[in-house]
Amino acid sequence: MRRLDRRLWYGFLLGGAAAAAVALVLPAPAARWALAGVEVGAGLAVLAGIRRHRPEGALFWRLLAGGLFLFALTHLAGSHGPGSLLALSGAFLLVTVAMLVRVRACSRPGHHRANVLDGAMVVLGVMAGTWPVVIGPVLAERWNHPTPAAVFGFCTILMLLRVAGAAVLLLAGDPRNRAHQLVVASTFLLFAADATFAVSDRPPTVWHILAWMAGHLMIGAAALHPSMARAERGADPETLSRTRLGLFAVLTAFYPLMTGLNALPRMAGGPPPDGPPPGESGLHMFVLPMLLGVGVSVLLVLRMGMLGNLAQRRARALDAALREQEALRAELEHRATHDPLTGLGNRAALTEALTVAVGRPPGARGWLLLLDLDGFKEVNDTLGHPVGDELLVALGTEFRRLAADGLVARLGGDEFAVIVPGAALDTADTLLHAAARDRTLGGHPVRVSASIGVLALDDVHTCADALRDADVALYAAKAAGRGCYRVHAPESDRHGNRTATGVG
Repeated sequence: MRRLDRRLWYGFLLGGAAAAAVALVLPAPAARWALAGVEVGAGLAVLAGIRRHRPEGALFWRLLAGGLFLFALTHLAGSHGPGSLLALSGAFLLVTVAMLVRVRACSRPGHHRANVLDGAMVVLGVMAGTWPVVIGPVLAERWNHPTPAAVFGFCTILMLLRVAGAAVLLLAGDPRNRAHQLVVASTFLLFAADATFAVSDRPPTVWHILAWMAGHLMIGAAALHPSMARAERGADPETLSRTRLGLFAVLTAFYPLMTGLNALPRMAGGPPPDGPPPGESGLHMFVLPMLLGVGVSVLLVLRMGMLGNLAQRRARALDAALREQEALRAELEHRATHDPLTGLGNRAALTEALTVAVGRPPGARGWLLLLDLDGFKEVNDTLGHPVGDELLVALGTEFRRLAADGLVARLGGDEFAVIVPGAALDTADTLLHAAARDRTLGGHPVRVSASIGVLALDDVHTCADALRDADVALYAAKAAGRGCYRVHAPESDRHGNRTATGVG
């Protein structure tokens, strides 16, 4: 925030506070003029903020400026004539529509229903709580005066909607937005001032004038703050935040609390409050507030039901995501240890299995067989790679069936490895016969053979030693004419080189 912007909105508040302090020592007519001056100044500050900050939702601020000017006109008129009442109604209408416009701008897409339900709860809850002490007595007093009663009812509904909008803005908007904070605080302060003034039989007191001044000054300061240009969205309305939970608690307790406070004078033996004409007091002072309180409770249950359903949906979605993640993890692990063509284990799987086997005590380690196909390159060159791949898949499936008690892995190309617990020579002979069998693949006769190097894992100490020595035996089989196996001999010749012996 630039320093000038900070000085503008803060300085406006200080200047307005100074004007309010001066108004305290003025007579009543002059104080009313001072109030109108503050409202005009606040309206001009809103227009200046629009021009300076170029907000996204300028309509909200323009409506607030129009409402401030109409409030000033009402206080300048100083009477309850038709013109003054019309200006007052227009002012309430503009600021209420402005609040609803702002709430709409801050509402997350797809969550308007939740915000409407929150606003409806606020309207019914505040109406139920204020009816016995404010709305009902004022309507009773003006029962025989249709115009003032209609204006009061109209303005009351608008004020309740404005309060509901401020509450939803508090929930749906960004709580760190200073402009939103000032607008919400202004709404609640003005509501308290209007409510206490409505039940008073006297002209506005110093408290009312100061409250109106402070509330309208907050609007002007909010318009001068740089954050007024952004209609940021806050928390998800489908989450039970502490602010939303606190609002629900206040709405639940507001009606019983206000009803109890209204009954205190009668419990103490005081005179009963003025009420509507006989025969209608039960409807206005008891039945209607009770119905409003019931409405709040029903809406609260519906709202909590929405939150509960959302929690269940999110729990199911989280469970499905966890299952999908587990399946993906298992698939990735499978891909990391298996050959994508044949589905056999790959070099990583073989290395892991060899490490485990070599770590066992001698006599329980088993045997390693390295197998390389003879003539596989000719198949690829003459019949094509698809036939070669089909051959590898067929041989891999057969090798896995024949060595079901061991591990079969494809190391790449036409090289396979098999770890068996015992009977290594019988397994090698079986694999040789399986590899040499005639096949028809892709409509072509195919025949290959295999060379196998056999190694007793009891003769080695590491996985690398096992692969090296088995490879020595494999090359010995190829040197012996292919289509046979050779067993690695652990004895070294006089030069220290290991040899491979065995029969095919």
